[in-house]
Amino acid sequence: MKKNLRYLFLFPLLLMACRKQVEDRLIGQWRLDKSYKKDLFGRDYFQTGYEDGIFHFYESGAAGYTSNTDTLSGYWEAGFYSNGNFNAAAGQSGSHREKFLRINLVNFQTNKIFYLDLDEFHYRNNWNCIRGTEHTYGRDRIYEFVKP
Repeated sequence: MKKNLRYLFLFPLLLMACRKQVEDRLIGQWRLDKSYKKDLFGRDYFQTGYEDGIFHFYESGAAGYTSNTDTLSGYWEAGFYSNGNFNAAAGQSGSHREKFLRINLVNFQTNKIFYLDLDEFHYRNNWNCIRGTEHTYGRDRIYEFVKP
């Protein structure tokens, strides 16, 4: 019986120790695969100019972008925030937790800046794809990153 109680206390600790943080899954190399605006009748795809290169996210929070023609460096950060809402008609309020991702890269010599502030993102395809949304008035912008 005492042995079973010991396992009962150790099991939750083991689960918490094996759980990866949001940031841990981002570390590595990613390629911008798709970018589009949500339209009333579908998707409106657009080019950002950064589809040909590779984004590097390092454990220290540093970030980089390399392609045949550009090299940018900077930082990235990810985390959680609470998004609250209020329904005046029903008199109810609520909140839900979202993940955010910010990427800020620059190259001062070529005067290039890449700034992306994703209001929410989630992983797809067994953590091999990141789909992030930048909320804007009218049409949200969707960005999909894949492992190269």
